[in-house]
Amino acid sequence: MDTNAAPAFPRPSDNSRWATVLGVVLAVLTALVVLGAMALAKFEDSLTQHGYVKGPGTVVEPLRAGGTARYDDGLRITVGPPHREPDGSYSFTITYDNGTGEELRPGGTSPDTGVGTTGGAAPVVVRAGKALDSGLPSTPSAFGAGPGSAPVPTPVPAPGMTVLDLAATVTALTPPLGTEQKRTVPVRVKPDRAGGPVTVEVAPKSPGFRDTAYWQFDLG
Repeated sequence: MDTNAAPAFPRPSDNSRWATVLGVVLAVLTALVVLGAMALAKFEDSLTQHGYVKGPGTVVEPLRAGGTARYDDGLRITVGPPHREPDGSYSFTITYDNGTGEELRPGGTSPDTGVGTTGGAAPVVVRAGKALDSGLPSTPSAFGAGPGSAPVPTPVPAPGMTVLDLAATVTALTPPLGTEQKRTVPVRVKPDRAGGPVTVEVAPKSPGFRDTAYWQFDLG
């Protein structure tokens, strides 16, 4: 008989074995609960993401030059500060950062309607005036002035804006923008009058609804 043999390793008791199994089960259940909560939160977010601007960037609270409009579905748009050129024009950039999970059309489907200088449906509008201004020329009432009433004043036309290097802007603006991609679009404009506020409206085209984002700043 070998008296120097090492004693056999003691077998775990039934209690310790059950404790180990219970610990594993609890760990698995905890992981499943955490994963389920994360999936539910993501699902709830998807139900509330409709292309709305979060925070500043609306028509009543426009951003300043250099500000970023943040949408609830992950899209980010930044309008850079303007720089005066030697010929009196101004250049700035519009940067799109697509975190929506779907393809976007920053300039729409037609290069002929991608950029405008009056308020309207163009994906990019650069116009003179404040964000709350309509950007559309006002017209006298169709009914005219009634008997004894003051004459209807002739509307004063809003200052104009000319987009220069339009081909370069449209070329960068028109192609589709894939998910998780970023693109910077150059813009160069020349106002009819120096100084005064300028509004930039950006409304990239997407399959569903999307807010127009607004920036307002001075040139000059």
